[in-house]
Amino acid sequence: MIHFLSRLSGQLRARIKAMRIRLRGANLQGRIDHNIWYLYVEVFWAAILSAAASFNATYAVRLGASNTMIGWLSSVPALIAVFLLVPSARFLERKRQRAPWIWGSLFLARLGYGLIAVLPWLITEHRAEAVVGLLLFISIPSTFFTAGFNPLLADVVPERDRARVFANRNIIAGLTIAVLTFLAGRWLEAAAHIRWATFPTNYQIMYLIGFVGAVLSSAYLLKIRVPESEVIERSPRQKTSPAQLKMMIEENRDFTRIIVNTLIFNLGEWLVSPLYIIFFLRHLHATDGWVGLNSTLANIGVIIGYAIWQRHIYKWGDSHTLLVTIPLSASYAFLVSLFPNLTLILVWGVLINIINPGVNLSHFNILLKLCPPERRASYIAFFSTVMNMGAFIAPLIGVALSKTLDIRLLLLIGGSIRLIGALMFHILPVQVRSRE
Repeated sequence: MIHFLSRLSGQLRARIKAMRIRLRGANLQGRIDHNIWYLYVEVFWAAILSAAASFNATYAVRLGASNTMIGWLSSVPALIAVFLLVPSARFLERKRQRAPWIWGSLFLARLGYGLIAVLPWLITEHRAEAVVGLLLFISIPSTFFTAGFNPLLADVVPERDRARVFANRNIIAGLTIAVLTFLAGRWLEAAAHIRWATFPTNYQIMYLIGFVGAVLSSAYLLKIRVPESEVIERSPRQKTSPAQLKMMIEENRDFTRIIVNTLIFNLGEWLVSPLYIIFFLRHLHATDGWVGLNSTLANIGVIIGYAIWQRHIYKWGDSHTLLVTIPLSASYAFLVSLFPNLTLILVWGVLINIINPGVNLSHFNILLKLCPPERRASYIAFFSTVMNMGAFIAPLIGVALSKTLDIRLLLLIGGSIRLIGALMFHILPVQVRSRE
């Protein structure tokens, strides 16, 4: 009898334990599904602001910004990131509750677009300088947000779901931006013939709508349930030293390789990135409507690309997908330079944006896997700091060279550097092992 009761008690304890495990699993899955849903909802509203922001350089050019100022829009935010990313990441790593700091910095950055919308009502002279200056100032809170958001995504979305969630977020954003940039381009052209909406009022209305979308996006971000983060204790005097950065690189050979390969690959893009809009507007005489259509078609390509590559990543794996797609992604600069026709450039934009999601998804997944979970913010911040050093210098060099060299020649140079960087991933492959 005692033996029977002992067995029964043991079975009951085992069932209760199993039930508790199932309940914890159900609660965890419920939280994950909750977070994924709101990540989808908020990115829809955020895309409204992104659609407006896609006209930033065009707006600056229309206001009279010089080529050098357009170059600043690409390079100065990168310089700010060089100085702020690592300190921002280290600050966040000392916080258990990081989400309020991350969401707050994002809202401050978005508030800047509300100011851009009303700026022409506040000043009548030097508008181009004021808009460019405000866009550069916005990059300060944006940098703080960037330091925390990618590690936060890794905390709220488990590894098995990341490719799907990141792809779906980009599809939602791409579809929204595709529709809205087309409509915005048509609006900017049509408003030129409406007395009360002539330039710059047409742009102001567009930015105000984008700001409203940003506010709604921020409201939905607050609904995401972010778990407490592991705190890395440091003494108040402890700072990031060159020796610590050197140790971070040496202890992870593959992390070093992805830094080197990615830097070379991106340098080719950064060199010519501010030259595209200058080439389109001043050399090929593109209209606002064409700029909007180009953005629309590019985002349609992004949607198709993410729909394709999220499936292939599961089939091929991150590394194989990256090796297949990254050489193809270097072709855009060659195509624009060799076939400088506005209609053909629309086609090239679609094709390259079908390829790029394969690079972005696989590369981001690989980068996350190379970062120790407890140091993820610092690792990503260090990676981004190195990238931003290149992103600061290369556009300034590209704009300076455009004063003496033909832009089409510079596009070929940039494309060649990008292709070399793509081949580096084959020459120095990155080995990935999941850390989770």
